[in-house]
Amino acid sequence: MAFLLDANIPPSLADDLIGHHVEHVISLPFGTSTSDGEINDYCFRNNCILITQDSYFYDSFILLKKPPKLILVKLGNQRIRELRSYFRKNRELIESLISKHSLIILTPESIKAS
Repeated sequence: MAFLLDANIPPSLADDLIGHHVEHVISLPFGTSTSDGEINDYCFRNNCILITQDSYFYDSFILLKKPPKLILVKLGNQRIRELRSYFRKNRELIESLISKHSLIILTPESIKAS
């Protein structure tokens, strides 16, 4: 699996997605100034799963099916170490669900797939 971490996701999360190709938007030509449309296009061209907290991408996914796969993080204001801990604790479930579904929504109470 290939993942793209949006600007609102810490680059260090890549360390917790072991065995996968992970990029952060800072590695794209325009870095964190990359537009949402360009991020969608990049994910589509490179078959990346986007991990973001930005609800724009949820709307775009629902309306346009872009990006092709989305993990929407709705965990509130968490510290980086708490976010990373959440991913480490739930990594296998998240990976299993995203391999079968196109949308995963992470909340403190649940992990929803559709």
